[in-house]
Amino acid sequence: MFDIGWSEILIVAVVAILVVGPKELPGLLRTVGKTVGNLRRLAGDFQNQFNEALREAELEDVKTTIGDIKSLDPRVAVKDAVSKQLTDITSATDDVSKSIQQSTDEINSSLNENAEPEAVEPVLDTGHAEDTAIGTDENKKPVEGEEPSEDETQKAEK
Repeated sequence: MFDIGWSEILIVAVVAILVVGPKELPGLLRTVGKTVGNLRRLAGDFQNQFNEALREAELEDVKTTIGDIKSLDPRVAVKDAVSKQLTDITSATDDVSKSIQQSTDEINSSLNENAEPEAVEPVLDTGHAEDTAIGTDENKKPVEGEEPSEDETQKAEK
């Protein structure tokens, strides 16, 4: 800190002997020594208190960090992440569902506007369920513009 060499110390000693005198020099040196000792002690105490305050601050940070780590529950973090993803998926499916419903409504309304009422032919119940095979209808008549199926053409040929 202070750059004092032996030559400066020798000059200070000679001046002290001349100013104070050789008789009172030992008492002066003792007082100066005690004062320097007190200053060193004060500086050491200040440095120790400063270091202790730093350690306490670091310990508080470490305690806080350890407390945060202890309170960290991976199950809760995973649960929150999954909940968020499910919410996002639910909102996306709701949007798609609304879009599909809107498209369906538009298609139905356009079909209803363009549709002409058709004559409905009554279905006659012959009362002979055993005569008709399941899945076939012998009484079915072809609709105009519709080609007869292979079964109908085979029956007509027989």
